[in-house]
Amino acid sequence: MRTILLFIGIFTISFIGVSQNIDEQILKIREEFQRINSNHQLEKIDLYNEEFMEHTTDGGGQLTGYFENDQLVKYVEWIGVSYGSVVIEYYLKEGKLFFAYEQENKFKSLYDPSGEWMSFDTSLQPETIFEGRYYFNTSKLIKELKKGERMFNSVFEPSKILEHAHVLSNVLSKNR
Repeated sequence: MRTILLFIGIFTISFIGVSQNIDEQILKIREEFQRINSNHQLEKIDLYNEEFMEHTTDGGGQLTGYFENDQLVKYVEWIGVSYGSVVIEYYLKEGKLFFAYEQENKFKSLYDPSGEWMSFDTSLQPETIFEGRYYFNTSKLIKELKKGERMFNSVFEPSKILEHAHVLSNVLSKNR
């Protein structure tokens, strides 16, 4: 019985230590995120559609990069799609992604009197249907927070967002 209690105690203590370590990392990530967003002296560059997109969507796209002392520290990818938009903000420190914020927005659907879908009401601002917050440490996802549902059931894959972030970083740096 003592062995079991000792094992449970050691397991619990190690789990608490890991949890505190992740909480400390997230606190540092949030501090750096706030520091970047409060800096209004960042150099800004905008790219549109085929300047950064392999395939242009029906709503077009925009990629905005923010540089601090010649280092890319943030960029925002806005993709217009027929039902609304997808926006992803990427935050970098020393060239490495440490945080990504994803937002999916959808226009209100319009229906005919029989209840059949007709189109999207693009005269109104779209509503946010999904938010994702992704915290990274040394290129590894350490925490993921999601709210809402995406329009399509796409699965978030950390390796793909890291790869995509790297590609977009290179595009912005080359076009600066």
